[in-house]
Amino acid sequence: MSNAAFSVRKSYNIIRELALADFRMKYHDSVLGYFWSLLNPLLQFVVLHFVFSYLFVVEVPKFTFYLLSGIVFWNFFHDATLSGMNAVYAKASISKKIYFPRNLIIFSSTATALISFIINTSILWLVVIVFDHFSINQFLIVIPFLSILLLAMGTAFLLSVFYVYFRDTIQIWLVCLNVGFWLTPIVYNALTAPLPLKMVALFNPVGRILIMLRSFLVYDDFPSVEFMVTTFVFCIVFFVVGLWLFNKHSHKIVEYM
Repeated sequence: MSNAAFSVRKSYNIIRELALADFRMKYHDSVLGYFWSLLNPLLQFVVLHFVFSYLFVVEVPKFTFYLLSGIVFWNFFHDATLSGMNAVYAKASISKKIYFPRNLIIFSSTATALISFIINTSILWLVVIVFDHFSINQFLIVIPFLSILLLAMGTAFLLSVFYVYFRDTIQIWLVCLNVGFWLTPIVYNALTAPLPLKMVALFNPVGRILIMLRSFLVYDDFPSVEFMVTTFVFCIVFFVVGLWLFNKHSHKIVEYM
């Protein structure tokens, strides 16, 4: 086995063990255990569906699937960025005793959130197939799936650097996530929203990812090729920039932990 292959395998093993340990620890003291990873987005969906179907009626075609898909993808972005931001600080005791690339901590924290995300996305897809329709275009959800994954990791890398130097970053990011939920087209249609809100939604990378997701999964449609390419390329670039900045500061991180 070459040194490169050995290094990749070793990195994979570290990410896997850290991710599985975090996933078990997350639900260790919970009565329902892993079931909460499914129940939490479901309860959020029920509340929002009631509010925007009966109290404040939103006229969006196939609103149930529209809302559920938005919640699943937003919750992953929310969980992956928050856990990634705190991961390096939380794993300080391990990283000080054992040397390994610090960026593996962020990859492992994202992998922990990814476990629930894969399960929830699979259930979402199955629900759409059973209660609405099946189309070959639905296999293209891999594009928004990879896009949100890259965007979440890139964001987590950037936030983790800021959090090491500025502990208030987590409070600021929580406010940003609360505002971002309502500026992202989760409960409203970005394409039919008032112009200011529409512009914000279309410049919001998570919003663009949701537009792609719903086009493929719910509406059996295609956004323009330019829209898909620019969104996916932005997510790749954002991930690369986040990883580069994290690696650039990784040698200083231990000093501040």
